[in-house]
Amino acid sequence: MSEINDMSATAVIDSSEEGYSFDGSAVAEAMDRKRAASEAARAALARKKRRAIVLIVFAVLAVLAAVYAWGWSSAKGKFLPNTYIDGIDVSKMTVAKAAAALTAENAPSELKIETRTGEKKIYPSEYDCEYDVFGTVQELYKEVNHFGWIGAYFTDRFYETNIAPSYDSAKLEKLLRRTKWGDEETADARLAHGEDGYYIVPEIYGDKPDIDRLTEYVLSEVAAGNFDIDLEKARCYSDPKVLSNDLTGRLEELSKGFDYEIVFDFGYTSETLTGADVYEWMTDGGGLDRSKVKAYVESLADKYDTFMKPRSFKTTSRGNITMSQGRYSTGQYGWWIDKDKTAAALIEYIKAGENVHTEPEYVTLDTGYKYKGFESGRSADGDIGDTYIEVDLSAQHMWYYKDGQVVFETDQIVSGKASDPKRKTPEGVYSVYNKSTNYTMVAADGSYTAKCSYFMRISFEGIGFHDLSRAAYGGNIYQNNGSHGCINMKYDEVKQLYESVEWGTPVILYY
Repeated sequence: MSEINDMSATAVIDSSEEGYSFDGSAVAEAMDRKRAASEAARAALARKKRRAIVLIVFAVLAVLAAVYAWGWSSAKGKFLPNTYIDGIDVSKMTVAKAAAALTAENAPSELKIETRTGEKKIYPSEYDCEYDVFGTVQELYKEVNHFGWIGAYFTDRFYETNIAPSYDSAKLEKLLRRTKWGDEETADARLAHGEDGYYIVPEIYGDKPDIDRLTEYVLSEVAAGNFDIDLEKARCYSDPKVLSNDLTGRLEELSKGFDYEIVFDFGYTSETLTGADVYEWMTDGGGLDRSKVKAYVESLADKYDTFMKPRSFKTTSRGNITMSQGRYSTGQYGWWIDKDKTAAALIEYIKAGENVHTEPEYVTLDTGYKYKGFESGRSADGDIGDTYIEVDLSAQHMWYYKDGQVVFETDQIVSGKASDPKRKTPEGVYSVYNKSTNYTMVAADGSYTAKCSYFMRISFEGIGFHDLSRAAYGGNIYQNNGSHGCINMKYDEVKQLYESVEWGTPVILYY
C-alpha cells in the first residue's frame, strides 16, 4: 500500500507539472485483479497438491493392502514367524514339516546304554518305539491367527508338547534280559602264592551286572524320556571290597613268616591251605585261633567224607538206584576223616611253617581197619568208580566190573535166608577188606562152624563171599534155604573171583 501511495503522490505531482490526468482507482482494480488471480492460482495449486496427496495415500494404502494380503496369503497353511515348539524353530513351516522337524530332533534313533566296558545299542524297531507328534502339532496350528502375521515378526511364540515316544515295555524288558551284558564277576584283590612267594592279585571290576536292577533302571529311564543311559549310575555293578592297596601291609607280614602252603591230597583233587589263610586265623596277640583250625577240618570232612552217606549207583539191569550205607554199622565202605587227629597234625604243620603235601588222618579202628575207600574209585561224582562187585540179591546175580568191564559174572549164588530177618543178607555198600584161604567160619553165637577154601570178608560181622558145596545154586533157594548172611558160591567160581579181586574193592548189595 505504501508503494501505491507513493505512486499516487508521484502521479499527482507529475500531472500538475506536465498536465496529465491519472485515475488511481483503475490501478487499484488492476492490482486487485492481479491479487485475485494470484490467490486463485495458489488455491488451484493447493487443490492439485491435495489431490496428489490423496492419490498418494490411496496408492500407499493400496500397496499396503496388497502387501498385507500377500503376507496373509503366504502365511496361510504355515506357522507364523518366531514360533517355537519344544524349543525347535518351526517358523513358516507347514504342519507336516514342523512335525518332521520335531521328530528328527526328539525321536530316539537308538537306545544307547553305556556299560562298564563298552556300549550297547537297541534300535526303535526292536521294541516298537514310535514318536508321533503330527496330531499335537496340528492342534497347535489351529490356534494360529494368520491375520496377525505382521505382529509375529516382533513377538515370539513358544509351545510345549511334552510328548514322549511310545514303545512296548514288555518287549524292551525281554530284550534287556536276553542281552549279554558281561560275564566277568567282580573280585576282590587277594594274596596268592607262587614260586617267588606271596604276591597281590589285583581286584577285578567285573562287567556282569545285576540284571534285575539293570532292567528296572533302564525301563524307568526310558519311561522318563531318557534314551542315553549310563549303567554305572544304576549301581547294578558290584565293586570289589578289597583293593590292592589294602593288602600291601599284609603282604609284608606274610613274607616275613607265612610263606608256605599245606596241601591235603584227596586223590582226584586237593585242597591247599596257604600261609595267607593261616594269617587270618591268628589272634591279636599273635597266637593261633584253634577254633579256626577245627572249622577248616570240619569243612574238609563235610566236603569229602562219604562214609555213612547215601550214594547214587547205576545198576546193570535196573538203572539208577540210591544206596544206603548198610543195615548195620558194619557197612564200612567209604572215606571218613578223623577230625581230631587231622586238626592236631595241621597245627604242627602250621608251627613248622614249611611246605607240606599230605593226606588227612582217617578214622582207624583198633583192629587196624582204616576208613579209606578204594583209591581208584574216588572222584567228584562218587567213591565207587568203575571197579566193583555188584550183587542183585533178588535176582541172585553177581557181576564183577574191573575198569568198567565185566570180568566175572554168575547167577549161581545163594545169599542169606530171606525169610529169617536174622539171616537175611543186609543190602548196602561194603568192601573186600580181608581175604583168606582155608578159613574156618564160626557163628556169632557159636552154634556152628564151617570151613571154606576161599573167603572174602566184606563186613565186620562176618559176611563175605565163600565156597560152599550145595545141591543147587541161584533161583529162589535163598528165600527159604539161604545162608546165614554170606554169599555162597561154587568152588571154581569163588576161586576165580578170589584171584581177581583186589583188597578194598567196593561191594554193592541190593534187592
